[in-house]
Amino acid sequence: MCGVPDRVPIGDYLFSPNLLKSQLNHVPKLYEADAQVHLATKLGLDCMWIPVNGFCGTEEEAHPLGTEYQDEWGVTYIKNGWPIMAQIDTPVKSRDDWEKYRMPSPSAPHRLKMLKQGIQANTGEIAIVAGILGPFTMMYWYLMDLETLSITVYEDPDLVREMSAAYVQWALHVCEQAAALEGVDAFSISDDMGSTQSLLMSPSHLREFFIPAFREIVQGIRKLGKPVIMHNDGNIWGVLDDLVDTGINGIHPVERAAGMDLSIIKARYAGRLCPIGNVDNKYTMSTGSPEAIKNEVKQCLAVAKQGGGYILSTDHSIHDGMPLENVIAYIEACKKYGNY
Repeated sequence: MCGVPDRVPIGDYLFSPNLLKSQLNHVPKLYEADAQVHLATKLGLDCMWIPVNGFCGTEEEAHPLGTEYQDEWGVTYIKNGWPIMAQIDTPVKSRDDWEKYRMPSPSAPHRLKMLKQGIQANTGEIAIVAGILGPFTMMYWYLMDLETLSITVYEDPDLVREMSAAYVQWALHVCEQAAALEGVDAFSISDDMGSTQSLLMSPSHLREFFIPAFREIVQGIRKLGKPVIMHNDGNIWGVLDDLVDTGINGIHPVERAAGMDLSIIKARYAGRLCPIGNVDNKYTMSTGSPEAIKNEVKQCLAVAKQGGGYILSTDHSIHDGMPLENVIAYIEACKKYGNY
């Protein structure tokens, strides 16, 4: 991922039903990988993310807005958005809950459904990045909640280790199956550790409980011959060296609003890590002019293009708050100014 291509690649999370409607005349009911691939191809993207089925917060079947439902992990949601919903209740609050809990089967027949749909729809123009969750996000956002987890690391640290280890084995099993599909080019592990201001947990606790588990997944995927991208929003300076040392090949999204400086990351990890992102999706892409977007893209390219090892992306996703002309301007600017 740190080589020099003919042009800086561009890829993004496509989280915009409006874009699907305007470009493909398609109104999605949930995350449909084939439609996403068709959209990415039409927009001229080079790579895109497709989650495995069971990526928490992604519906397996469509629910009307306002519906309360539970997924196969036992996580409870209210349908309030697209394509990923936030939980309202989690299944594990105590050791007793964990001892009764059963994870869903990693080899269930539906597990690779979206990946297979995306691969079949791909004409070969798009690099497919298979998406799974990381152990910290799985623990604080889905199996537990952040408050319960924060107490448990003190009151029952062995429970945290047991749960994290169980999830690592689940993830590795799924990744092995996904890597065997012809058409999966890379993996992305989503493991958000930071808010806009700081880490969500102390660096010492992340190093003790979660970064070793994350490393195990990274190394397992690397042994399968696939590169690994980490998606990790927010201000993650406090553990970025540790994360790079796990063996990840790329880091996404280098969030501007969180103070993640693209020039520092590019210089510090040159040849080791491919930064992905840094085009502001909250302000510039949402409220800026096409000219402002072009200038920000040029700024990112000036900082990170030299010597290869950079993928242009927004610093989170393409969403419904972005005018179509801004999305087009962003992609066209990369193709105009990103050549080597």
